[in-house]
Amino acid sequence: MGLLNVLTASWDGKVGKTVGAKWKSLKTIRTYAKPSNPKTEGQLKVRGVFAQMTSFTSLVTDQIKYYTSLDVRSQSVRNAIIQANKAQIDAGTFDKATLIMNKGGLPNATAFTVSSPAAGASVSATFTKPVATNITSRAKIVAVAIDEENRIGGVGVAPLADEAVEIAVNAISGATLEIYFWVIDYRGSARVGSYSGHVTATVA
Repeated sequence: MGLLNVLTASWDGKVGKTVGAKWKSLKTIRTYAKPSNPKTEGQLKVRGVFAQMTSFTSLVTDQIKYYTSLDVRSQSVRNAIIQANKAQIDAGTFDKATLIMNKGGLPNATAFTVSSPAAGASVSATFTKPVATNITSRAKIVAVAIDEENRIGGVGVAPLADEAVEIAVNAISGATLEIYFWVIDYRGSARVGSYSGHVTATVA
């Protein structure tokens, strides 16, 4: 229900078939239009993928805020990941293997291999660093592990030159970990990176 101000002859909210509101200190009035919310099969799929992707990535988004080359200057890490995966959302299909957790023009690490993770321990991985003249000595490897079923996420960051990284995650026996990794480097205060890669591991 709208509220009528008898002194200014204006109102806030819906009154009859009109809506009163304030925009840049100005009182505005517009015709009320009932929001359209058709629940077609396609739209329900898109909404479902959006919700699942948001829930899945939220397990690590706070932890990778400073280790991403996605554009997060004016948006959250979560929104940046959603934007990077718009094709998946539009298609109504959530594919963890092709989920983009980071993107950029640098080459990624290769031969990313996870040792058999044990319950209650962190996850260890080795890799081969890329050979590229546009990667500096400040470059790092970023790796995240997500256990969707148990709602656990962890992140590991190490110098790229080490060719090894520990992911701080309290692994649970029998769980499947979705692991994403990418290179991050620095150009002054700016971050540049590679597209993320993906592997899976089962906790013993």
